[in-house]
This record gives sequence, structure tokens and C-alpha cells, in this order.
Amino acid sequence: MSGFNALEIGKRSLLAHRFGLDVTSNNIANVNTPGYSRRSAVLKETTPGLTDIGLMGTGVYVDRVDRMHEAFFDREIRNNLSRQSGYNTDTQTIDRIEASFNESSDYGLDQSIRSFFQSFEDLALRPESVDKRNIVLNSAQTMIEQFRATAQSLATQRDDTKGRITTGVTTVNALLGNIAEINKNIIIGKAQSADDIATLLDQRDVAIEELSKFANVQVTIDDDGLANVAIGGNTLVTGTIAGKLEARETIDPISSERTLNLVQVNDKGAAVVTLNPTSGEMASLLKHYNVTLDGNDSSGGFSVVGELNSLADAIVDHVNTISNTGYGLNDSGPAPPGRNFFTPATAAVPVTAMTISLDAAIVDNPADIPTADTAGAPGNNVVARQIAAIMNDNTFLNNATPAEFYSSILTRVGSMGSEARNGATTTELIGTQLDAQRESINGVSLDEEAVNLIKYQKGFEAAARIINTTNDMLGLIINMGR
Repeated sequence: MSGFNALEIGKRSLLAHRFGLDVTSNNIANVNTPGYSRRSAVLKETTPGLTDIGLMGTGVYVDRVDRMHEAFFDREIRNNLSRQSGYNTDTQTIDRIEASFNESSDYGLDQSIRSFFQSFEDLALRPESVDKRNIVLNSAQTMIEQFRATAQSLATQRDDTKGRITTGVTTVNALLGNIAEINKNIIIGKAQSADDIATLLDQRDVAIEELSKFANVQVTIDDDGLANVAIGGNTLVTGTIAGKLEARETIDPISSERTLNLVQVNDKGAAVVTLNPTSGEMASLLKHYNVTLDGNDSSGGFSVVGELNSLADAIVDHVNTISNTGYGLNDSGPAPPGRNFFTPATAAVPVTAMTISLDAAIVDNPADIPTADTAGAPGNNVVARQIAAIMNDNTFLNNATPAEFYSSILTRVGSMGSEARNGATTTELIGTQLDAQRESINGVSLDEEAVNLIKYQKGFEAAARIINTTNDMLGLIINMGR
């Protein structure tokens, strides 16, 4: 081997080990960078050269930079993130629903319903008392206000949920566009260094994981290394092209049911397909908007607003049915006046928790409250007792008393909250385990990188010695010829 070959080998070794030092330094610098995947310089022997005595090595070069990465953990972490985000959103929504019922205080809807029927029990003791009749009206008005306050709070939550869906769609569209742009940069980056591409791949993985918090995503990598992303089986990113989503509401002309759908639109704004995410924040918000908080829900799912409306309607119906058979203090005649206590439902205006109200005929006329089953009998309390007995009627609604039915609503809400909190806790634990397992592959180990620093440093020093030694030998040969 000539001295010039030794110099070339030394130079190549210097460059290769310096590159290894650069890769190691970059790993150490990004030890706390979210989403960073550890890099590893792969050194390879250069093509041997032919000499008089056979093939002779010509040195080393950097073949590539490997990105430490495991697709299995990425997929499992995305799926778990989607479920966890859905559970967290469920928990937030259910907590707000529970707060709307205000049952932690002594002035909740349950107590106001009990007080209303108890006021009729008290009135039955002194049916001729106008003061007792005013107490009945006051108790009824308090119950009505509780129904309306609860319904208004739930309606406000539904509006807020719609706003969160709209905001979420904007974020999802931005992420889809970002992923498509990174795919484009990956194509351009292939003409540059492998480390540049590795950085883009890290950025793309972070964007996809962020997207998975909103919905369950499926990712496939094509032959060019570009990520195609789908939500609920519908492809939204194909190479460098990103789709666009919109939240659109439809209203049933008969039932007035409002349904919010997540749709993919084309360049002209026309809906192409409706997406049905099964997990993630968007799936949770759509479920609560279209079912839990929808008083007109027709899906058959649990609607807390629908149940509350049913309770208000049943109270109105039962009380009015009995009230129509009774007489007030000043009523006379062979037939009862058929007076309602609450404003009855009509085809145009059904009774709901939001619309329940006292009948205008008795609001300013407490003496007209029906309490007797015969006319001209101020002390008769038959009808008042019948209304009071509704509180203990186990056939009132769904084979339950008013208190039991209302309690079943709270129990169902509490059960949903418990399931959501348990799910959030479980997925958090799973996520921690998955992150640790992925970190063992992708993450930077400072101990390992310290060893690499020493390894490349020693290699660099040895290469420098090759050059120095070769330089001395060449200098000696030159001096011998003088």
C-alpha cells in the first residue's frame, strides 16, 4: 500500500468518525425533545482496491443513518391515545352534567319535587286555607324553576359541545394539512441527507399522534415512504393531498331533532362521506351532542335531557289528570270545571323540562286549586290527597315513583362518569407502559451515547495518528532522496 493510500484511508476514517460524533452529539442534544427518535450512524467498509498481491481495503464510509423506530408501538400508542382522549372528554362532560343537577346541595330538583308533593299533603290537612294554597303555588314554581335551570344548563352544555366540535374540526384539518406537507417535504428531503428525512419522520409521527387524540386513525406507509392517513376507514391524507372535514347539522322536520355529523367535503364544499369515529375526543363530543344532551334523540341511547323531559311531562300529566276531576273553593255545579294545574301539552308545544309552567287560570287564583271531589265542600281534601299520593305511586313512570325515576337518571349519569374515569385511569396506565417500551427503543440513553462518544473519539484519534504516522514516513522517504 502506498503512503498516499494510507493518507486517503486516514482521511475517510476521520470523516466517518467525525460524522459519528455529530450523530451522537445530536442524540444527546435532543435527549428531552418530544417525539425525537434516536439516530445511529452505520459505518461500512469502502470497496477494496486491487493490488499486486490481491484486494486491499481502502477505508470506511458512512453508509446511512438509522432512525431507531418501532411501528408496532406507534400504532398501539395511537390507539390508546384515542381511547384515553375519549374517556377524558367523557369525564369532563359527565362532571358538568352532574353539576347541572346540583344534587350536592339541599336545593336540587329532587328536593323541589318532594316539596311540591308534600305541599299538597299539607294542603290536605287544611284545604280551606288560602295560605296553604299559596304555599302549593310557591312550591310548584320552585320546582318549575329547578326544572328550567337544569334544562338550561344542559342546553348551554350542548351549545358548548357544538363549539368544541367546531374547534376540533379546525384543529384536525390543520393536522391533516401538516401531515400532507411533511409528506411533500420527505420527497424533497430524499435528495438531501438521511438525517433530514429522519427529522421529518419524527415530525410526522408527532402530528399523527396528535391527530389520534381526536379520532381513531389508521396509517399506512406507501413505497415512497409517504403516510396515508384514514379516520374511521375513510382516507383523509393520500401522499401530499389532504382532505377537509366539516361539522354539519341536520334538523328533522317532524321531530325537530338536531343531529351533528362529521363529513368530508370536496373542493366545492359538497359532502363526500360521513365519518363515524369510534374513539377520541370527536367521537365523545358527537355522542354527547347527538344523544346524551339531545332531548329529541331517536337513537334509543341514554339521553339525560330526554329522561328529564319525560319526568316533567309525567308530572304534568298525572297532576292535571287528577286536577281535572276536582273542585276549588268557589266552584259549584254538578260537574267539575276541568281545571288544569299545569299548562298542558299540545301538539305544537310538548311539555319539557324547559317549557313546564303553571296554568294561567290558577296562577293568581289559589282558591281555584282543585282539592275536593265535590262542589261546595271547602273541607273536602280527596283530590289534594290524590295528588300528594303521586309521590308514592310506583307506576308513575317506568314502574317507578317520581323520586325513584329521578334517582335512576342520576344513577345512570353517575355510572357513565364512573366508567369514563375508570377508562381514563386504565388507558393512562397502559399509555405509560407503552411509552416506556417505545422509549427503550426510540429514546436516547445518555449512558449509551457517552460510550459512543468515547468510541468515535478514539476512532478519530486513531485515524489522526494514521495520518501523522504516514506523514512522518513520507517525510523520511523524501529526506532520504536528498
